[in-house]
Amino acid sequence: MNNRKRNLYILSVMVIILIAALMTACKTEDITKRAENEEKLLKAMTEYPGNSLYDPAETVIGLDAPEPTEEELAEAEQRATEEKEAWQKAVGGCFADGMFDTFYKEWFRTEYLGVAQANGLETVVTSFGIEDDASQDSDNIEHALITVIATDKDGAAKSFDMDWQIIFDKDDTDLIQKVELTDDGGLYEAYQDGE
Repeated sequence: MNNRKRNLYILSVMVIILIAALMTACKTEDITKRAENEEKLLKAMTEYPGNSLYDPAETVIGLDAPEPTEEELAEAEQRATEEKEAWQKAVGGCFADGMFDTFYKEWFRTEYLGVAQANGLETVVTSFGIEDDASQDSDNIEHALITVIATDKDGAAKSFDMDWQIIFDKDDTDLIQKVELTDDGGLYEAYQDGE
């Protein structure tokens, strides 16, 4: 009987070890923080007036335009520094080490904020979702899909489904390496003529 209890004990321990090993192997990646970072970033780039991250200074250039003074140049440089600091504060923590500066130079960072501002629109993200990128062999690429509603001064609203490719850091999967626009859902085209 002693042998039987010992064998049962050994079998129980082995089953527990096997279950623990299987649970570890089946562990899924928690993408909650990365999704929060992606949503925060995409809202900053598409919602207007949003966080007030977009307030362009108007500059007049041309043959008869006066040269800017030293003071005006200093003010413009100070304003550019303050804008970058505001973006850093708002979304800098979403990026892997050193990647915020690369993002900050991208044209699409303010493209849709500019479209909204120029056309008197209020834009808001109404849905956010994530899909794996099946077309890539890489395991650190996914698509963030958002719906942006643009409402004009008269209350007329249009909906646009946008697709952004997100490359996230392999070492810290919560952080973004790069974001690229895949499809703006026709938003730019809908308002390019100031409709």
